[in-house]
Amino acid sequence: MSGFRFSFPACVLAGKGRIVADDIFMLRRYAFPDGIRSCEDVLTLFAIHESSPERSPEWTAYFVESLTAYLVHGTEPAGIIDEAKAGWLMRTIAADGAVRSAPELEFLLHAMEVASEVPESLSAFALDQIRLALDPDARGAYHASRPAAEGITAHDLAYVWRVLRGALERGRLMLSPLEARVLREIDELAAPSAHHPAWREMMEAIVTPDQPREALRSERWLISEGRLSVDEGLAA
Repeated sequence: MSGFRFSFPACVLAGKGRIVADDIFMLRRYAFPDGIRSCEDVLTLFAIHESSPERSPEWTAYFVESLTAYLVHGTEPAGIIDEAKAGWLMRTIAADGAVRSAPELEFLLHAMEVASEVPESLSAFALDQIRLALDPDARGAYHASRPAAEGITAHDLAYVWRVLRGALERGRLMLSPLEARVLREIDELAAPSAHHPAWREMMEAIVTPDQPREALRSERWLISEGRLSVDEGLAA
């Protein structure tokens, strides 16, 4: 986004290289007094995020809440994340399948929590961040945040349950073939003894429907180059 043009006060913040609590107050009051309302607002927020390597905790909260409200409730269909929204989200926050920064990862997780419905492709994408963290060529924001370990840890299990919080039913983990496939790929990346004991219990609880609703994609998660606007992504 090096060619992105900022208006006031975003231009001032982008030039600082860091964001503090007072900067967020300026954004709330002058740039987005009514919150994030358009694809242009979204692009501005991401541009500020990318141009500011130093970010305060207040920025993460503002960034996540603002984008979640717009994605889930400010675009149609309201209240849910459909395939079009999910596709835009994955293209926007990740590079080569890996979520780039901690605030963007939190945006992904929080949007999934707020939405009343989320497609399997998005939950599988979120789970795939663990696979990328355990891969020999480990990368991504989740890799940077987890404790160093060859196998699944308690930290990883907490992340999994955050993604699959609604899938547990009477002691069974009701997953789509797509979600189950990602977890099995994760399981194969380390010896059974390297995984947390609760991981094996979770894997044994997985149940998938007899008739798969979606086959695992053979292509990479992100196939488009560059970042689409929300409207462009949803119209694709």
